[in-house]
Amino acid sequence: MLAVFLNDLKLLLRDRWTFFYTLAAPIVVITIVVAARYDTGEPPKLFVPIVDQDGGPGAELFVRLLSERANPVPMSLQEAEHVVRVQNKAAVAIVIPDDFSERYEAEEPTTFELLTDTAHPNGIRAVELLLMLAQKDAQKLEDPLAEDKIVLEEKNLTGKRISVHTHEQNVPGFSVMFVLLAAVAGISMSLHNEREWGTAQRLLVAPGGFTWFLFGKLGARFVVGVVQMLVLLLWGRLVFGISLGSSPFAFPVLTLAIVFATIALGFLVASLATSREQTLILSLAVVLVFSALGGLWWPEQFEPEWMQRLSPAFFTTWAMRGLTDIVLRSRDLAEIARPVLMLFLEGLVMLGVGFALFRARFASR
Repeated sequence: MLAVFLNDLKLLLRDRWTFFYTLAAPIVVITIVVAARYDTGEPPKLFVPIVDQDGGPGAELFVRLLSERANPVPMSLQEAEHVVRVQNKAAVAIVIPDDFSERYEAEEPTTFELLTDTAHPNGIRAVELLLMLAQKDAQKLEDPLAEDKIVLEEKNLTGKRISVHTHEQNVPGFSVMFVLLAAVAGISMSLHNEREWGTAQRLLVAPGGFTWFLFGKLGARFVVGVVQMLVLLLWGRLVFGISLGSSPFAFPVLTLAIVFATIALGFLVASLATSREQTLILSLAVVLVFSALGGLWWPEQFEPEWMQRLSPAFFTTWAMRGLTDIVLRSRDLAEIARPVLMLFLEGLVMLGVGFALFRARFASR
């Protein structure tokens, strides 16, 4: 028994990269997940565009009270609509009407228009809560503003619905994650087996053989990934009633782009791993990291600021942005052009790097 133990331990430690991945991969995944969900630092204040059409003392008081818990940023109506509708950087923009101060002094109720993005229901509710707290703060100042003189009227800029369900965000995210898991693990293990059997090495040195071999392997996985993605989202449509958008082209094109980038990532992982153990560890670690940073498990806006800045480098972020645009904002193909282009671009980069690494590492073996 001791001899078997020492022999296996020696074999495990002989592959230094496998041992390194075994320690490093869980550390990276744990750090990202904990940082995203359990950040102990003070959370940043909620960004709230303010369209002050009044400019009077009542509006000034309201913005000052709101700034104690949020980050109100004054801007024009056109700028606010662009931030909410096009850039999707804010869940809500608040429009203060031009007669607010006058009505405020007369102790009459005033309607505040909320320009909202339907894809951020939690942000909308948070802003509504902040408005209630601002009134409570005014009450402490013994100000007439505290007597419920503000009425909220929501105007959705990105969809026809005022509310959305949690599963309309969860189903697309988990669908992408399972396609990612199947493709990355499947491609990595398949190419690892080809290397063990000696097929890959022979094709790498054959004139024109490896390119067609690669297209065949990845093409088959691409078809399987597209079918898997379509089935999962159609299941979400039939069982949970999630929307697949109003455009007949946006959903299929985005699906092709997502699966293309996923297949490219699988090939990149296959080009990095040199053993079965490395393949298993790297595949799982890559899937978990891309899922966490790409917003497949939780909305992107829930992540720390540093993680939100890093996330666009991961194609899963663009996949979720595109799916959110289709499912929750009912956008057409032209409006999701940027996520689609970024998915294809990142896929081409990963495919190119993987191709170069695979040839460099295994052509001489």
